[in-house]
Amino acid sequence: MDEASTYRVLNREIFLLIALSVGAVGVYAFTKSMAAKEHQMDARTAAIWYRAGQHQFSAGQIDLAIDSFRRATTDAVRDRTYALALANALVAGSHDAEAQQTLLRLREADPEDAEINSQLARLAARRGEVDDAVGYYRNALYGRWSGTQVDERKLQLRVELIRFLLVHQQRNIAPSELLILEDDLPRSAVAHVETARLFLQTGDAQHALKNYDAAIELDKDDLYALTEAGETAFRQRDYPGAERYLRAAVKFNPENENTRRLLSVTEMVLSGDPLAPHLAKEEERERLLRGLTQATQRLDGYLSQTSASGELSQLNALKEQALTMESELHSGHPPDSEQTKTGVDLIYAIEKATSTAGRVPDGLDQALLLIGQKHIGAQP
Repeated sequence: MDEASTYRVLNREIFLLIALSVGAVGVYAFTKSMAAKEHQMDARTAAIWYRAGQHQFSAGQIDLAIDSFRRATTDAVRDRTYALALANALVAGSHDAEAQQTLLRLREADPEDAEINSQLARLAARRGEVDDAVGYYRNALYGRWSGTQVDERKLQLRVELIRFLLVHQQRNIAPSELLILEDDLPRSAVAHVETARLFLQTGDAQHALKNYDAAIELDKDDLYALTEAGETAFRQRDYPGAERYLRAAVKFNPENENTRRLLSVTEMVLSGDPLAPHLAKEEERERLLRGLTQATQRLDGYLSQTSASGELSQLNALKEQALTMESELHSGHPPDSEQTKTGVDLIYAIEKATSTAGRVPDGLDQALLLIGQKHIGAQP
């Protein structure tokens, strides 16, 4: 073949190669364009199913919502929003095992996601798995939050954790979570009252009263805070504090019979305690005499209704001691501190002996019993 022929053959092959390359690029571009359109169509279809699922979920049609969210996740496998919506619907529909699997797959890709950890915590809590639930709750609280009102949502989640701990008797953990909650509380009387109630469930009356005080400072007319603070102070035998709270509560709601009764007893404790500080000796004597008279009257009524010889002997001995002390007090000599303490103990012994299941004391008798409990450390 001569040189000219060889040149023509090479040119033809180069042209064919260029043509094939251009064609391949065109085919690739066309394929890519079609794939993009198909992906867009899938995304639009997934969005339609997702919106349908949202409406169904809001309407309480949980099974339909689950089916719609499944279709959404099928068409948009990598979309976290759709998968999380499916998991939430599965939880609502009590499909716990499938919900957990879905959430765990999501968590593998994003272990710091607060919402995913929150849902896993609730699932573990529902099954009573304390350690797992606490772990997920804490991962959520210290994880990555998105969306709006983050502080409020975190606060609600910590309250949820604390309630779970209290239900499951985790009283070694709950107090520390409560202290964190207390530090993060907004300036809200309602939030402080709720926190005070949680502290009471842990047995921490001191922090409960602190939060009731904070609530009252924010809203001096908060009847719940005033009433519950009064009841708490009363149980703690802080009768001056109880009187202050209960008096304010009665002022705002004079129709509450229980609060009025509690205030009345509190006032009787304060006005009838012979061992109250800074009393004149004559006032000590008058208080002892009033207490002994009341206790003796109750004892006489009890003696008239009992026939057990062993009990009668004990009660008659108490009556004899009371009469002797009354006689000494009527002699006009002011009691010394030891005699006053002995008198309070005697009144308490009588009130306790006559306080049976059918004769629970009220009014002044209840006040005398509380005075004795306060000074001898007896449990209410």
